[in-house]
Amino acid sequence: MKIIKSIETLLNKKLNNTENFVQSSPKVNFLFGALFEACDGLIRSTKDTAKAPPFIRSSLDAKQYMGGVLVALFFGWIVPAIYFYGFLCVVPKLIVSIVIGVFVVDVVWVILAREERISEGGFVTCFFIPALLPPQAPLWLIGVGAALSILFRNILGGVGHNLVNPALLGRLLLTICFPSLVVIGWQEPFTGTHALHSLIHGVDAVTHATPLMAYKETGETASYFSFMFGSNTGSLGETCRISIIIMGVWLCFKRIANWRIPVAYLGSVFIFSAVLSLVVGKTVAPPIFQLLSGGLIFAAFFMATDPITTTYSQVGKWIFGIGCGIVTVVIRSFTPIPEGIMYAILLMNLIGIPIQSLILKIKYR
Repeated sequence: MKIIKSIETLLNKKLNNTENFVQSSPKVNFLFGALFEACDGLIRSTKDTAKAPPFIRSSLDAKQYMGGVLVALFFGWIVPAIYFYGFLCVVPKLIVSIVIGVFVVDVVWVILAREERISEGGFVTCFFIPALLPPQAPLWLIGVGAALSILFRNILGGVGHNLVNPALLGRLLLTICFPSLVVIGWQEPFTGTHALHSLIHGVDAVTHATPLMAYKETGETASYFSFMFGSNTGSLGETCRISIIIMGVWLCFKRIANWRIPVAYLGSVFIFSAVLSLVVGKTVAPPIFQLLSGGLIFAAFFMATDPITTTYSQVGKWIFGIGCGIVTVVIRSFTPIPEGIMYAILLMNLIGIPIQSLILKIKYR
């Protein structure tokens, strides 16, 4: 603890000296002030406090909130994806996403818009971009997705004022512009005994249809065990669902994510698909297959729980989650699109404000 305390003191002193230098020089502050604030915000907590009552005491500030999400994403999808697809398949995508999204687009935006600092939310968005794309997605596609997500997030109001989830909006734009790179030819994960070479470089790309695509074509369901432990094709973020569940529950336990949304989302998918499968038969996939296939679990814990783009009342969160579940099952079952999560969450983001307004009018009429 003494060593850590001494390092913390030294680091704090160096950061204070750097901050004084940046702020004392107008040209340096104009060019590098936003970049320094971004790095400083990741290392140290904010100095801003409430100046007048009412005061709310809470151990969870925005920095800790974003930090918790980053930790959950790291252990939830990055570590399993490195194991199944190789270091060079995952890490370069993360680097490109963060560099283009945060240190290029966000920094330029802050300089031109004369904003005070870069929020940690940009790093969270850039962590999502590779997770939502196929393992074989080229680096330039990752960069374009990160740039579009950060750009439209800032255009729509910035952190705290997002109309829709920025990462999903970027993914939607990539799907529209580059469908052949986003929805066709998914690389299979490596499930053999790992050698150092396979962990670093991965294996030769063997493409295959996702389980949802295969069910639409043949009506066959994959092994539920393979779903849980990551041996099925899909995006990088849906590799190992057991790790996603563990980190998602951890987010709910730390009250970073509201448990009502994933429970309502997953529960409504299960119930609605079970009822429809009894009514219309094999047109609707079985409920367990619905829960484990695609990016449903990842989206329920990480995407739908974004506090900015969902409703803020507890009743509204139940309605939001149930709406996401119903729209997901309908798109999966009755449209040519095999996966409906992205469209379901974006649609509910758009109608979240009317839902919240209606709840307030009913509750306080």
